[in-house]
Order: sequence, then C-alpha cells, then structure tokens
Amino acid sequence: MKLIFKQAVIEQFKEALDFFRAASLALREKNLSQWHYWDQPPEEKISWVRQGFEKREFFFVYDESDQKVGMFRLLDTDTLYWNDRGLENNTRYVHSLVISRNKTGKGIGNCILQKLRDQLKKNGISKFRLDCDASNKRLCKYYEDFGFKKTGEKKTEYAVNNLYEMFL
Repeated sequence: MKLIFKQAVIEQFKEALDFFRAASLALREKNLSQWHYWDQPPEEKISWVRQGFEKREFFFVYDESDQKVGMFRLLDTDTLYWNDRGLENNTRYVHSLVISRNKTGKGIGNCILQKLRDQLKKNGISKFRLDCDASNKRLCKYYEDFGFKKTGEKKTEYAVNNLYEMFL
C-alpha cells in the first residue's frame, strides 16, 4: 500500500481535532475508555495539539488516490511521557496515530508504522518510541506484535500508559 505523509498546516487544526473526536467515538463504541476527553477536549489537550501544529510535528496520511486516511504526530523529544529519557538523541516519538473511521481494519496503521520505521532508520535514528493507554490491551498487543518492547509505564491525569520502544 502506497501512503504519502504530508506535513499538516495550521488551517487543518480543526480537522485534526475532528480526527480525535472520531477516534474517541470509535473507542467508546468498542467499550474502551481511551481518549474520551477528545469528545470535549480540555484546554491543555487543545494547546498540546496547537503546539504540535506550530512546531510542524503533525502529519496527515494520504493514500494513492490522495484521500486522507490517517494522522500522526512525530516528536524529537517527549518529556511528558518519558521524563528525562525523552531527551535522548537519535530518538523519535510517535503520538496521536489515528486512522480514518472508514479505513480502520485495512492495515493502514501497520503501513504507517512500517514507513515511519524505515524513514527513521534511513535518517540515522536509533530508537522509535510511543505510548499506549494500558487499558487498551488489544492496541498494546498490536504494538508488541509490530516489534515494540514495553519499557515502562507512565501515569497521567487521564490514564496509565505503557511506554514502548524499538531499536532501529
């Protein structure tokens, strides 16, 4: 599957929030508690997304027909979840990986992670990290099956998150 990553622009900010709301609804329909705050996001979450747009960290994912099929944020550092470890050199952090509701279950998430992994490795990055709400056992297993290893946990106001990393 050919996917194209395009850096998001500030005019797409509302669209990113809509992606989060749709993901929250999909998770709720599966009786999962993850991301419910995106129904009516608190200001700190909106600010976190806005900062990501300002730093040019958000990307939309398009398929070969130029249809938007997903979104993610790629950070150089992440002290919010990883504390001081989040400042390590040659490490990248993926957040907010969301697949369009009408495209879930088609392997797009896997393709995005593969493409990110390959690009990061090609660019000399040695560690690829992410976090996942520990209550979403299916998603945690998905990341583990992809090759990420759990290296810890981080409790936040909203959830307990498993910390995952992959050496490239």
